[in-house]
Amino acid sequence: MSAAFCLMMTVWIIFAVCSDVDGGLYRAQTDGPAEVAMEVKQYFPLFAEGRILKKDALDIIRDYAPDFFSLLFEEYGNGIVCGFQIRGQGKEIRVGPGILKNGPAFFCLKEEARLQYSLYGQMVQIVLKRTADEASADFQEQTYRLTLEPVRTLGEEEYELGRFMLEQGARLRAYEDYKDFNDLTTEFNTLNAVHVPFSCQNGSSLAPFILRLYGRGVLHSPKAEPLDLSFAALCLNGSRISSQLIREYLLVREQAGDNCQSNLQLYLGLRRLYTRIVSGGEARRNLQDMSGKTMID
Repeated sequence: MSAAFCLMMTVWIIFAVCSDVDGGLYRAQTDGPAEVAMEVKQYFPLFAEGRILKKDALDIIRDYAPDFFSLLFEEYGNGIVCGFQIRGQGKEIRVGPGILKNGPAFFCLKEEARLQYSLYGQMVQIVLKRTADEASADFQEQTYRLTLEPVRTLGEEEYELGRFMLEQGARLRAYEDYKDFNDLTTEFNTLNAVHVPFSCQNGSSLAPFILRLYGRGVLHSPKAEPLDLSFAALCLNGSRISSQLIREYLLVREQAGDNCQSNLQLYLGLRRLYTRIVSGGEARRNLQDMSGKTMID
């Protein structure tokens, strides 16, 4: 078989597969026996004056977003996909729009939610909980509830969005107010997002902004090793870092990653490293050890 004929066959197969792929929803022609090539057609409904509204057109609109999210996050665990930023405003706690993955389903909070706050002087958490599913002839309804309550162990289909202890008259510090990575768990008047589960591959992990704080500090430290710099660059460049990668990093640097299962354990492991690399804890210990000794260069 000549090289020219093989090239012609290859071009024909590529053309046959790609000729009808033009964006939108698709429908594969799979009837009959398997063939060398398969047409993949995609459909967009066109709504125009004088046209009849068809059920198929409405089905396409209904199915597109759930199918898209299900495929995009198929390998991801339960947790926050994006959003749900927390801010304090007077006596209100405001929860920004966001998307949550809960099993095969997704919940989208489209508008800012406001919760009244009166639990001063005690640690509270913001909880998003799926409470009910109902179905009628026309709709399937999923109900979620936002609450502010004292910190407790959460159950199935309950997700923490943050915790804090606010003093009366104080302002809740969050996000741009953090001084550095160590500031995330300050006890009073500071949003603690360490326990918030962010959806990642095969599970959940720390929020991306937490890891960006770690990466920013480590990347500018002269004591950082090459592995630290590589991990810091990932933290600054990636949208999310899986908990498995964090555990592997801690295992190499501290031989302690296997014991880090929860978000809090991951954070504490990173904070120990951050103290040694950025905050100068290791350097201070060396200075103390050298007391009473004369160093000759």
